[in-house]
Amino acid sequence: MASPPKTQVEDEQEVKIVLSKGDLEKVFNALVREHSPGHIDHKYLPRHYYDTPNLDLDQNGLSVRVQYKMGKGGSVGGNEQTVKIDISQGATLAGGALFRREIKNPMKDHAPDLSVVTDKDAKAALKPFLGKPLKHIFTAAIERRYFEIESGKGRNKSTVEVAFDVGEIILPHNDSHTPFYEIEIERKSGNAAAIDALRDKILALAPSAKVQPAPKSKQGTDLYRKSLKSP
Repeated sequence: MASPPKTQVEDEQEVKIVLSKGDLEKVFNALVREHSPGHIDHKYLPRHYYDTPNLDLDQNGLSVRVQYKMGKGGSVGGNEQTVKIDISQGATLAGGALFRREIKNPMKDHAPDLSVVTDKDAKAALKPFLGKPLKHIFTAAIERRYFEIESGKGRNKSTVEVAFDVGEIILPHNDSHTPFYEIEIERKSGNAAAIDALRDKILALAPSAKVQPAPKSKQGTDLYRKSLKSP
């Protein structure tokens, strides 16, 4: 008997900053000069987001996306489903941070399937929507450059990943394309103070920068809602 798909569960804490394209490049160059990262990674992220026709998932603070993941070491890649749920903010959070549980499952194809989720909290949140049809609401097509920054020493050492996203939200039902430029700061280890410090530095460097309180799932779904009301 084949083993069930492996589930990856991670609690993520991140701050998103929206800004102009010019300011994004200004911040990227400034942080590269200051921190001299040994390697700057790059990847293309075409993420397809799904919901019920009535947008029940979004209304309950849930999101479901499916994206293609590149294989490693020459192996063939495959599709991956990611479910995100809001979780209790018991930990000390950075200012403006999103705190969510991320549940990932490899998929046979690009179609979402809520029944493969095994995380207890996520299963409870998704239970009312099992069996309901899901439709493709939007795609977030993202070109991402990212690297890690370390700060502090010993017990105070922290690591954050800073990502620079240039992309667009695409609505398939009317083929509209809405560009966006964001910087994402995600805690990898240590406390939230490193996120706070980097967030404040970026806000000081970039006149157009402001904290983005909504995750990409909410941004895209709100654009979809607005498009349905347009004549």
